[in-house]
Amino acid sequence: MTLRAAALVALLAGACGTDSTAPGTSLVGTWDLVGFTDAGVAALTTGTWTFRGDRTFRVRGTITFLGEPTDSLVVDGTYFQGGTRVVLTSAGQSSTWTLAASGEERTLTQQAPLPANTITLRRRP
Repeated sequence: MTLRAAALVALLAGACGTDSTAPGTSLVGTWDLVGFTDAGVAALTTGTWTFRGDRTFRVRGTITFLGEPTDSLVVDGTYFQGGTRVVLTSAGQSSTWTLAASGEERTLTQQAPLPANTITLRRRP
């Protein structure tokens, strides 16, 4: 696994629960993983991300940064969503993200450190 893929796994780190969410921003369901940036560097991604009603999530797919080998992306964890604030926890590490909704897409932007990492998801039909 490359350093960047390992960093993504660490970043996909949620506490628990789904509190009140802004209308139309709930993450519950299955999403296509359509984008990821690490410190502004975009990666090609494939796969799905499932947020379950029991406050757990599952990611299965691949991630490829230019000039690097493709890595498997296998992450399970828990999440907390309170409005547009999302905390992801996996392998004992947590990170806080801001959620933005646009149509069937959701973008998670990590709150720190800068430059912010992003995850882009598209709701599956």
